[in-house]
Amino acid sequence: MVKNLTGGNKSKGMARKNTNNDKEKITRTSVNELEVYAIVEKYHGNKMCDVLCIDGESRLCHIRGKFSGKGKRDNTVAKNTWVLVGIRDYETVKDGKKANCDLLEVYNDKEKETLKSTVKADWSLFTKMEMANSFNEVVEESVFQFMDKTTEDHLNLMKASLSIDKENSSKVEEQEPEEDWIDVNDI
Repeated sequence: MVKNLTGGNKSKGMARKNTNNDKEKITRTSVNELEVYAIVEKYHGNKMCDVLCIDGESRLCHIRGKFSGKGKRDNTVAKNTWVLVGIRDYETVKDGKKANCDLLEVYNDKEKETLKSTVKADWSLFTKMEMANSFNEVVEESVFQFMDKTTEDHLNLMKASLSIDKENSSKVEEQEPEEDWIDVNDI
């Protein structure tokens, strides 16, 4: 057993007695027509998120308590996460509102590949959404500067003057002190 050197109630939950590394996790698949594969579109917080189901409908997903606290460690729900949701067939949906569903399973990258190879479904909706979101992240990270010609000329002049100042400062040699200088330490 690992000795708890760091202390505190949060680190004790990560002790070896609480981990299940011995068992290999079996990928859970949909066994009912009310269990649908989905991808997270937006995380709202307060244990709710919007999911786009494989049938093309957007639903409001409620994250159960199993996926928070200690269960949150390996089941992080974020944008573009693949999940298995259970549709609430007993609820009626009001006009202008999204249907509710419950989170049943969160899939990691390895389990995504397993699902693609074992489950016969149209995964193109999920892959397109992942590609579009990754493209949007790349575009947001790149820097665009919109400016007119005068602003661009002004910036070029500033850069040129800075480079000239750097060259002049490196060429300046130390000058000999003049004879009129008075050294404070001699007084």
